[in-house]
Amino acid sequence: MKKTAGKVMAVMTAAAMAFAAMGCAGSSSGDGTTSAAAGTETASGEIPVVNFSVMNIYDTTDLGDIENAINEITTDRYGLQIDLTYVESGNWQQQSNMLLTGDEADIILIYGTPLITYVKNGQLLALDDYYANASEEFKAATAEIFTEDDVKCTSVNGSIYALPNSRNHGDTVVLDIDEDIAAEYGIEPGSSMTLDEVDEFLAQAHADYPDRYAIVPQGNTTMSNGGWTWDGLGDLDFIGVVSMLNDDTTVKNLFETEEFLEFTQHSRLWYENGYMMADCLSNTETGSTMIQNDRAISCFNNGAYYAEEDFHKDGVVRVQLTSPMANTTTISGMCWAISANSKNPDAAWTMLEALYSDAEVATLLANGIEGQNYILNEDGTASYPEGTDYSNSGYGGMTEQWLFPNSSLGYPRDIDGPNYYQNLASYNSSVQKSTAYGFCFDTTNVIDEYSACSNVMDKYFDALMMGAVDPDEYIPRAIEELKAAGVDNVIAEKQAQFDAWLAEQE
Repeated sequence: MKKTAGKVMAVMTAAAMAFAAMGCAGSSSGDGTTSAAAGTETASGEIPVVNFSVMNIYDTTDLGDIENAINEITTDRYGLQIDLTYVESGNWQQQSNMLLTGDEADIILIYGTPLITYVKNGQLLALDDYYANASEEFKAATAEIFTEDDVKCTSVNGSIYALPNSRNHGDTVVLDIDEDIAAEYGIEPGSSMTLDEVDEFLAQAHADYPDRYAIVPQGNTTMSNGGWTWDGLGDLDFIGVVSMLNDDTTVKNLFETEEFLEFTQHSRLWYENGYMMADCLSNTETGSTMIQNDRAISCFNNGAYYAEEDFHKDGVVRVQLTSPMANTTTISGMCWAISANSKNPDAAWTMLEALYSDAEVATLLANGIEGQNYILNEDGTASYPEGTDYSNSGYGGMTEQWLFPNSSLGYPRDIDGPNYYQNLASYNSSVQKSTAYGFCFDTTNVIDEYSACSNVMDKYFDALMMGAVDPDEYIPRAIEELKAAGVDNVIAEKQAQFDAWLAEQE
């Protein structure tokens, strides 16, 4: 869709999407969606306009300026213009699903809904031919941020449906601890703890600070957003897993593994001793917020941590609980795709290439306009202008650089340091990958059993991970219900697909 200045995306209905004129560029539609004004069109209106849809949590007042600046480049260089549509994070899952039901979205972030779900629904374009015939500039740029093994993670049944982006391609699970308490106990940033040592720390913290929770969920009712040491083989419900601690190729029922039993025995201890909040199953806050508000002492976290400043930031000291690990969903959980309903997929691919390989375009998208939305420091890092931050700088894209296709072509934030992207590349190359890295389970042949098992997992998984129920009592109960739901059939199907995939890798 071509849009001139003054048009923005309007509220989508449940059945379809409609667009309406909404005033000046960068205005909000009221549903969490913001769309900038398109750049200047040719008199004939023949320049293709490619829609780019992404999630955001920051100020987009200057979105029209960013779009116009990008279009000044892409019109001359590529004969294309971009139409930036930003959706507030709280509305992303619903809005992105709606965007992919129509033909207004071209390039879209895949996040919140599994990649394979969109593929099975026929909503994403296969990119194999485009990828094979990509420009040399694109090939050179992407070789710096992802590998062919990473691309397997964004492929389904051998076809590429999305591209990995510039961010951490692995996760280290850590324990975030209030920095003052960590200092009091002599806990060093970046040090490691076993679960037994976590037990000891929480016991001491609970005794010394009885008015604060010693540990809380990382997010709402989720103990660890980054999981633990098992891989669901592309399945975030973990109905059949392999261990990431060794070269495991045997798919097992998660609730029958030693890793799950060990973790839940520790978390049950935390709950029974009052270290964990009693109402964790109805919690609506993040752990980081509760630490900042002096209501909690620690929580789990996950991400790419490799420099000293990564382990002591934002008022917390981070202690490593696992080594850096990666599985398929580490990559496919956030990637970039082209809608199968795109009106001009050729133009969409060309624009996607530019977003990955054109430094000027990528910098505008990730950092904004120099002097207006950020200032460039002598060490090559970027800062928000004095007196501003992500919420009032006009464009806070730097806060979510990890969302964009290739922010490494731009400037790292001052708080991340001048060597951020070099360190990130080094971290990604050292991550321990699961034996199932690149494999994604297709539930088609066992969809009924899988759905039934998912309901059982929803019933027990979070409660067990947070220690809210006794694992000695509830794990056998969950296993019995999973058996009745058909978990053995799901695991057998997953094992068969995994074995076939492994054979293809030899």
